[in-house]
Amino acid sequence: MSDYPASETREAIEALKAALGALPRAWFPSGTSHTAAMLQKLGAGERPPRPPQEAHLEALRARLRALFAAGPPAAPPEPRDLRDAPWILWSGKPPAAGFPGLLPAVLAQAAGHGRTLRNLAEAWVRDFDPKLPGLRETGSALARLIAASVDRRLGHWREAQALVGLFDAEHGPKRLAERLLRGPEAVGEILERCGFADPARATGAYMLAVQRAALATLPPLLRQAPGPAGTALRRAQAFLAPASRLRFPEERGPMAAGLVAAWLGGAAPDAALRDEVQEFLLHHLGDPRLKPQNWTAAGEEVVRLVRGWLARASLETFFRLIDEHALDRHWRYREAFWSACLQKGAIDDAWLVLGRNVHASARAIRALGSAYGCLSGSSDPNHAVLLMRIGPLVLCEWSHNGRLRAWPADWRQAPQLGCAGYDRDELVVRGLPFPDAPEPEGLTHRGSESGLWQGRAAKLLAKRAGLHLTPTDWQPR
Repeated sequence: MSDYPASETREAIEALKAALGALPRAWFPSGTSHTAAMLQKLGAGERPPRPPQEAHLEALRARLRALFAAGPPAAPPEPRDLRDAPWILWSGKPPAAGFPGLLPAVLAQAAGHGRTLRNLAEAWVRDFDPKLPGLRETGSALARLIAASVDRRLGHWREAQALVGLFDAEHGPKRLAERLLRGPEAVGEILERCGFADPARATGAYMLAVQRAALATLPPLLRQAPGPAGTALRRAQAFLAPASRLRFPEERGPMAAGLVAAWLGGAAPDAALRDEVQEFLLHHLGDPRLKPQNWTAAGEEVVRLVRGWLARASLETFFRLIDEHALDRHWRYREAFWSACLQKGAIDDAWLVLGRNVHASARAIRALGSAYGCLSGSSDPNHAVLLMRIGPLVLCEWSHNGRLRAWPADWRQAPQLGCAGYDRDELVVRGLPFPDAPEPEGLTHRGSESGLWQGRAAKLLAKRAGLHLTPTDWQPR
């Protein structure tokens, strides 16, 4: 058995590999290098350094805390303690970077010891937070030390520093974020070049800072013309969800806010771009009407905007389904009326309820997803129902010759939006009377050409919801 600890054996192998890598290629004999094969078998590949076990690190923290309690000690620490110290500089309690004199000692050893330097760079990106003590200064030191080093295993850090100034704690994450969003290389290629293709680095604190910077940079890019905006969005999505899984699932709320921030309180997005953002968010967060807990951290304004998008999708889907399943020559008047409500931003929420023949078609409509309920108890399997929330009212619009009904949302018999199934009887219970309408059981769609039913519906919406529509608003275009 060797008298050397395994860690020192590995370090010797890594140093040998670095030295061999610095030799000219012509130095090697033709054919496969037996030394290279041996190194590969011994595990001296390009794997990033990993921290020791937690128990080892906590014992190290206790030793260094005692040793540096009054500042730099008279006797220097063990080199192996300084080698492993980077892993506790900015993590654990207390962070060892606060021990007086420890960080300068680590930097001094890193200047002449490759393993310490590699550990320091790895811990810096893993625990990155510019507010932590000594982290900014350490980044500047890392940039200098890595530039001066001939260790080939630091090549990705050298390239990242040259490409985006990675170790600039203030500006590095933003520069990398801008590179990811603007190119010219593919997102995966940039991350590979900068060393962040490794799974551990891909979800470290530096990448979290990059994600936050990217989301802050994204809104003006999404307000560009559709072509450049679409490119920026797809690059953002490639970074946010590599292999269709969120890089930081715990950040899904802020991520949703960043993706829609371009349109908060402003102009409506391009329809195709809106649909791409909506599809991405529904895939990774679920429908806010069905999984509101996933959207809490996004904020009320964001949820309100996305619910408005979904209401539009439900309404547009309803129109298409009517075209397929209901031969109603007056339907274009109903479409015009509810589109006017949508254009005024009055429809806070919408939910489809579909007969068994209709929901088979709905499943093929991407914008709707699974956001609809199934209708039972109806004699016609082609029936579809649109439930809407407008201010304090719930309204129920039927396809075919069904009547329009309305209830105060706080009435016990008012239908709830977002249910998976509805019986017909739930959707035809008596609601509010419509002004000037003789029917107590809901409003029939008579007199579409003259605006008869539209006028009565508009009066109810004005009285109960404060929504004011004119005949010009509801006329088909």
